[in-house]
Amino acid sequence: METNASDHDLIEVMKRYFAVKAEVEEVKSRLETARRSNGEEIAAFYDPRTNPDHAADIIRSHALKQEMVRLMNWAEAWGRQSLTPSEA
Repeated sequence: METNASDHDLIEVMKRYFAVKAEVEEVKSRLETARRSNGEEIAAFYDPRTNPDHAADIIRSHALKQEMVRLMNWAEAWGRQSLTPSEA
């Protein structure tokens, strides 16, 4: 199977997606460990305005999740444009 520049772009996007996903999981794990050890409710703990100790991680988690959505949207658009009418 031959690949072109567009295929390579998709590969790079998906590599980035899975790297971001791994970082989200690591941040989430760290936050959940802290939340449980503090015995805090989910809503209160994950509000960066009321949790200054973990606000940077909470905000980072949200930004990473937004990046995952953006990357997946790009991949989906790539998939739609690569389909020919007979494949749709």
